[in-house]
Amino acid sequence: MKTKVSAGSYSGLNKQWKSICKLLLGNEVGELFDYAKWLYEGNGPRLTEKSGLSGKEVVFAYSAYAKNSKFASFDEVDLDQKYPPLSINDIKDIDSVFEAIADRAAYCGNMVLGNSQFVEASTAITDSYYVLHSERVAFSKYVAYSTRGSYSENIFGCFYFGPATFLVKCDNGWDCNRCLCISRSDFSSDCHYSHGLSGCRDCMFSFNLKNRRNCIGNLELPRDKYAKLKAGLLQGISEKLLKDKRLPSLNELAGMAKPDYSLLRAAASAMPAFPEEKKDKSRIEKAFSDTSGVLGLGISSPDACSDWLCRNSQVRLEPAKSCATGKPMIVPAISGFLRFPKDSLISLKEAEYLGGRLALSEADAGRFSLQSAPALLSKIAFFCPHWEAGNQHNNINCPVSIDSSDCYCGLQNMISRKCGFCLLPRNCESCFGSREIRYTSFSVNCHFSTKLSRCFEVDSSNNCSGCYFCHNCENVHDSMFCFNTKNKSYAIGNVEVGKEKFLQAKAILLDWMHKNLEKKNALPLDIYSIAGYKKGKKGQG
Repeated sequence: MKTKVSAGSYSGLNKQWKSICKLLLGNEVGELFDYAKWLYEGNGPRLTEKSGLSGKEVVFAYSAYAKNSKFASFDEVDLDQKYPPLSINDIKDIDSVFEAIADRAAYCGNMVLGNSQFVEASTAITDSYYVLHSERVAFSKYVAYSTRGSYSENIFGCFYFGPATFLVKCDNGWDCNRCLCISRSDFSSDCHYSHGLSGCRDCMFSFNLKNRRNCIGNLELPRDKYAKLKAGLLQGISEKLLKDKRLPSLNELAGMAKPDYSLLRAAASAMPAFPEEKKDKSRIEKAFSDTSGVLGLGISSPDACSDWLCRNSQVRLEPAKSCATGKPMIVPAISGFLRFPKDSLISLKEAEYLGGRLALSEADAGRFSLQSAPALLSKIAFFCPHWEAGNQHNNINCPVSIDSSDCYCGLQNMISRKCGFCLLPRNCESCFGSREIRYTSFSVNCHFSTKLSRCFEVDSSNNCSGCYFCHNCENVHDSMFCFNTKNKSYAIGNVEVGKEKFLQAKAILLDWMHKNLEKKNALPLDIYSIAGYKKGKKGQG
């Protein structure tokens, strides 16, 4: 995976890579490019296509575009390009509208925004420096082979990070520093090969601990003894990485041996029953009905069209059982959560109770190595696929959430309310079926966008309202089928047509939408397939 990259960009990142390896492992392990395949393993999604304008490689942070779509690089498109006005025949019915805008619709990748420099083979990058083969990175520097993070520095091979510094191959690290191969942890530093840590420092091969120090296998050790054992472990890890150009993940190590439930069962025997919060689904259903009314969709039940809402938000919740109690639980199909060993799952309340009560003996901690890890981890390696922080209220089937309320069947809701079937909404309200949106309200099926209001099927756009089926738009209002344009109102296919003509076309669109939603609880087209529309194949109500 040696992506073509300029000498200046690679030199800066390679220097930081060598520094972070020395910081974390005690010595350098070679060139960054030699570890590219391992670092990006498990990250994404990512799509690479050729620009229809120049033939150059274009990177996208999503992969579900229609096969016959057109693509372009962000630095090639002219957001002020003029198009001929649409005729009355162009908007006489929905097929006419689709055909009229088809030649104007191209999906834009390689999106680098704000004050960014030395960004290569990456997309959806904002105000960042020295970024390589990454997606969805903001306000960061020295980031390579990583996906979805912000406010971070020196990040290599990570998924969902930030704020953070000096992380290698970490998954879901929030305010973590100087860590290697950790997952679902927060406010922790100098931790390696651990899961479910909060407020911890200097921990290795530890699970579901809070505010602990100098732990190996969940056993807290005197500082000098911990330091000696850590040095030996890091030497073995460094040698393995240098030899194989890859390290086994924590999930892999834990899955190599059958779980030993003896310590778990002993601790769980005294575990109290945890009361469940009463949930009120009607609040979420009302929010969906109100949003549907604002957009003119004419549907009232989110469950009836859940498959359609999840089509591009890609929210999936897999059924599972707690190995501690046998009670049913759900696992989010995102990030590394699905890679947790299925026979080692516990709930959030169980993890909080059991973590500090499961520990290896001092003898076992003293003989830890990558080779002995699978057998030793079998006693303590229990994974929690749920993560909650801050204030939570009336969230239903939302296993990962921060400061959110009245959310339904969503993943990683952050400071949001009344959202359903959404992946990573942040500061949002009354949004449904959407993926990675911020500061957005009363919108359905919108993705990778910021500051939207009353929008439907909008992608990669900012500061827009009242828009339908739009991509890469900025400051566009009450418009439809606009691609790669800005500063427009009452526009169809990038051409301003006036309020009367726009409302005429909108009525046709809503009628088509009503018929399909009434019959199938879904539409045959979405923002990712409309640019590949061919008459007679799609779009028939």
